[in-house]
Amino acid sequence: MSDSFRTLIVPTAQVELARAIAAAFGPGGVGMFRAALSADGNEPATHYCSTGYIPPQFAGMVPCQYWTQDEDGNWEETGEDPGDPQAVYDAVTRDVIDEDGNVVKPGLDVTLAQIEALFAAADVTTQNPYVAFGRMGIEQVRTDDPV
Repeated sequence: MSDSFRTLIVPTAQVELARAIAAAFGPGGVGMFRAALSADGNEPATHYCSTGYIPPQFAGMVPCQYWTQDEDGNWEETGEDPGDPQAVYDAVTRDVIDEDGNVVKPGLDVTLAQIEALFAAADVTTQNPYVAFGRMGIEQVRTDDPV
């Protein structure tokens, strides 16, 4: 199976949990949710985004909403995959044990309810990130830091 494109946007209140969960899935998840967003492009950030291709097993676990625009340009949600919060919980709370029986990476201290709340708050789509930003009325936070 090939990777799936997703734009994942989470509120600031949920970003640390989203980052921890992404990192718990492996090195590819480290560094996600770094793009700060707000309504006017100024601090403070109200949301954070990660976008790109994700492995099919992860794509199948996270929720995804599908959107279309009507003839007046209004966005309408046309469908949703709810994701599988139980599978995410099972995957990220499990300790990683080496061949000698040592815990090399402890599982996350998170509840199923926290993952469900993250899923409910997240905006996850197959849309280009700038289309999703426009739909949500947010933009990237501008910084003075050189890239």
